[in-house]
Amino acid sequence: MTEPSLALQTTIRARLIASPHVMELVDAKEIRDGDTRPDAFPSIILGNGQVEIAGHYSNYRNVTAFLDLHIWAKGDGLEGTKTIGGAVWNAIGRELSVPGFDLHDGIRVERSIYMRDPSGCGHGIISLRAHMGYHL
Repeated sequence: MTEPSLALQTTIRARLIASPHVMELVDAKEIRDGDTRPDAFPSIILGNGQVEIAGHYSNYRNVTAFLDLHIWAKGDGLEGTKTIGGAVWNAIGRELSVPGFDLHDGIRVERSIYMRDPSGCGHGIISLRAHMGYHL
């Protein structure tokens, strides 16, 4: 079994790369796990994952997995960053499946934050949540 936040990260990256709207804005190689501030722009960095155990059963476990997506764009203030964020929201907004896991309530966007980075880049963070279950 894959660790739940890694399985979520893999699913999200695959969905973003499959989205023509996201691909119009960000090169596939710049949608990746990595450092918080990228070398190339625009980028979507798959941030830290977190998993909370929601219930133990004899042969089944429920968890809540969290994942932050860091969106980076240069130049036009926050407009480019928000445009990418909107494409990400739309790509994630449809039903997804995470191989090896049951999704109890889909993958949800919990919040998004957009700010200007001191370097002059736009930086957005989209926080995701997924209630997942799996057999032990």
